[in-house]
Amino acid sequence: MSSYVKRAMHGDEKIIYMAQLHWVIYQAGIVYVFIGAALGQFGRGFLENIFGETFAKHLGPFLTYVSLGIVLVGALLLLSAYIRQISTELVLTNHRVIAKHGYISTTSYELMMTKVEGATIDQSIWGRIWGYGTLMVKGTGGGISPIDHVARPYVFHTHLMNAIHDVHEELKRNTIHD
Repeated sequence: MSSYVKRAMHGDEKIIYMAQLHWVIYQAGIVYVFIGAALGQFGRGFLENIFGETFAKHLGPFLTYVSLGIVLVGALLLLSAYIRQISTELVLTNHRVIAKHGYISTTSYELMMTKVEGATIDQSIWGRIWGYGTLMVKGTGGGISPIDHVARPYVFHTHLMNAIHDVHEELKRNTIHD
């Protein structure tokens, strides 16, 4: 549990579920690194076969720099995805939904369970196949901004709907006893 969630929790509040981002956020970085490495490894031989040794000799250093640049872009994309993964939190407690994202500049949303109307899941065909989607929790006065690439969004949705039901049942019991 992160320090933000620890600080945000109150009294008898308990964590019901913690969602995480799906590994697919690393996909672009992995593709760039792979393409850059393949270009660096096989590019000169390809040029020799197509255009001849003289052309490949002159273009070889340029090709090396291009492939290193592509690998560097891929590494930066991987680093960015890692920072996004460790700085994004989506936590469901018995009282609230807490969403926080960002590392240096952070945005956080906390929505009391009594104010939650429901949740929407948006999944592409790839999201359905690989098990990720965009999760949007709707509140009575607005909502939480969409959090994309959430792993197993339907599990979060199920826990959220059960928690909303439990809170409303508790409110009914307290209203009847008053």
